[in-house]
Amino acid sequence: MGVAGEEAAAVVAQFARDGFVAEESRERAEFGVWDRVTPGRVVLVALQTVLRLRHEDGRDDAAVPPAGGAAGLGGEDHRVLVPALLGDAPAAREAERRGLITLDHVLGLLASVVAEESMTEAETGELLAAAEESCAGAPGGAATGRGIDTGPWDEDDAGRPEGGRVIDLGALLVPRVPGVEVHPMRSDDGAVVAVTVVNGRTAVQLQAYRSSPDTSWETIRGQLSRSIGRNGGSVEERAGRAGVELQTVVPVRGKSAGQISRVLGCDGPGWVLRGFVTGVGAKPGSTDAWAYATFEGTVVRASYAPPSRGAAIALRWPPAEA
Repeated sequence: MGVAGEEAAAVVAQFARDGFVAEESRERAEFGVWDRVTPGRVVLVALQTVLRLRHEDGRDDAAVPPAGGAAGLGGEDHRVLVPALLGDAPAAREAERRGLITLDHVLGLLASVVAEESMTEAETGELLAAAEESCAGAPGGAATGRGIDTGPWDEDDAGRPEGGRVIDLGALLVPRVPGVEVHPMRSDDGAVVAVTVVNGRTAVQLQAYRSSPDTSWETIRGQLSRSIGRNGGSVEERAGRAGVELQTVVPVRGKSAGQISRVLGCDGPGWVLRGFVTGVGAKPGSTDAWAYATFEGTVVRASYAPPSRGAAIALRWPPAEA
């Protein structure tokens, strides 16, 4: 664990011991400073990680206020803050309006979740270490979820970045950097339903779906895991820079080593975006951040394409100049 993680652990321990944020901890945390890895940012990402994992497991009990509240957080505010931290855009805007994302509230929620999960001090330390690693690999800015200040973005997100060159595929606007190659993936009827963007030795395939009870990142992740397992591959679910993701190895006929991929996913308002990362950027421990930046910088415009027979959202091909 690095310096920021150790400082975050000290802040969490002080709050757990005393039940309030001491002035020394408040200064140490530097909460609200997001352009570098601070203890406050590590604590926030640790809370988001454990809330997201509980949510992905179908456990929405974290949205229920704990007895007595969390560090003075009232029931209604609690019901706004938890979805905001999970990436719900309207809740995030409301949380910002109410000023709910504070060190006191974050530590109070984290302490209640740690207690409910019966996490040991060592397990809490591992959570903070993972959060610090995630912060170190992410660009500047609070990692407070899709629709607040990180993507992928919806076309209606008021805070999404404007400007910059993009690959305009109609239903997807994908960040463009010099030298990238773009290749379509077509369905049986010839419609373009996905695009693969290649940058050097790393590629990311992007595909958007209309969401439904049967089409969410959680259900897609489960389907992929079962399919890969049936075909002799291996799948590891982990918390990464883009949230809950899959690290996979798929057997390749005629080769001793399988194909390594990293699968990213994000639920948006009425859609889910999936990203398949292959090549150098997919390997465990890779410091290649381009694929993450491309995934996070993509804008989904589900209204552009009319509903089709399937869940996949059709794209425009060839791309428009943008």
